[in-house]
Amino acid sequence: MHVLAATNNLFPEPEATGSGRYNYEVGRRLAARGHRVSVLTRRRGDAPARETVAGMDVHRYRASIPRLPWTLRAVARRVRAVERDAPLDVVCFHGALSSFGVDLALSDAVPRTYTVHGLWATEYAERAPDASGLGVPWQWANRALRGRIEGRTLARSDAAVVLSEFMRERVAAAHPDAPPITVLPGGADAERFAPHAADGDGADDASGAVPPAPADRRRTEFLTVRRLTPRMGLDTLVDAFASVVDSGADVGLTVGGDGPLREALEARAAARGVADRVTLAGYVPESDLPATYARADVFVLPTLAHEGFGLATVEALAAGTPVVGTTAGATPEILGPLEDEAAIPERLLVPPGDSDALADALAAWHRTGDEARAAASAACRAHALDAGYTWERVTDRIEALLERVRAGSR
Repeated sequence: MHVLAATNNLFPEPEATGSGRYNYEVGRRLAARGHRVSVLTRRRGDAPARETVAGMDVHRYRASIPRLPWTLRAVARRVRAVERDAPLDVVCFHGALSSFGVDLALSDAVPRTYTVHGLWATEYAERAPDASGLGVPWQWANRALRGRIEGRTLARSDAAVVLSEFMRERVAAAHPDAPPITVLPGGADAERFAPHAADGDGADDASGAVPPAPADRRRTEFLTVRRLTPRMGLDTLVDAFASVVDSGADVGLTVGGDGPLREALEARAAARGVADRVTLAGYVPESDLPATYARADVFVLPTLAHEGFGLATVEALAAGTPVVGTTAGATPEILGPLEDEAAIPERLLVPPGDSDALADALAAWHRTGDEARAAASAACRAHALDAGYTWERVTDRIEALLERVRAGSR
């Protein structure tokens, strides 16, 4: 089966998002199973126009919304290059801009699936600065155009995929003409993200944003790995963490990731008197993530809104690290069943933006004894595996869906 994935980015590019990671993990596994996998993605910096990545044939094009006609022509040229190599059996859309161009260039006879990782218009509204004057109608028109482009391509697809029930409801409401929607969650590499990664797994002891713990350590280490943007709720986390410190608890907080709020978070930590307890680690390399998750005592996901799934959540669970998250978006779908298990001694879910509730949850986990923590760690990993949050299981389901779409069955 020759599969073409159209995506806005692809791991391991530094700019890769969750959708880029999803495509990489599923694509390389499909290639390992003998399928021909081509990828069409945006070209950034000095990245080559074409290369092989983990068994996938990757084609890149330059993209620009203001120069949309030029971008669409570039996409069409790349699609023709892919089809010259071998006829396409199915196309997988991930991301509205690249998918729109591919859809225009393809014959209607080629089956299509569309995986919606996030609604394009909503994501634009979150990133766009507050407008005034003539900027208001421009932003409104820009958002409307993005919604129209995404809706058109989605309506022309044979099947839609989302990563959560939360996203199924949002897509159905935003695009009533969408094809049947299937929920296929994301996953983690269960061999790499595992409790033994805390020992470095053969790597240098310096690997990982959270340092190895001494044998007699009593401090509780909290961790989050997020893009430093308002939606992620990191100001709420700093306030909650400061409240735990004020209670006399010996705790530390590592924040992995970069973004526009870095200076504001540094200032907030200083104002709350916890600058010496908060480490803003910046970008955490992929090679360091397993050890970073496994060395933390608790992973925190303080998202305020629009959490479409949460790859970081299932990676932390696979590493045996409990996750305290908010009830925003899809997080309750992952953590809700786990929170009810007897081996989980404290709450995992709190209301978004509620620093007091988050502080109470973090303080409770800090007070948890070693034996209870070990049982919780085992329960977290078992939940990730049993619920199918592994890339092998995800690829099984994607492969079956593509075969059905290819055969003309939804």
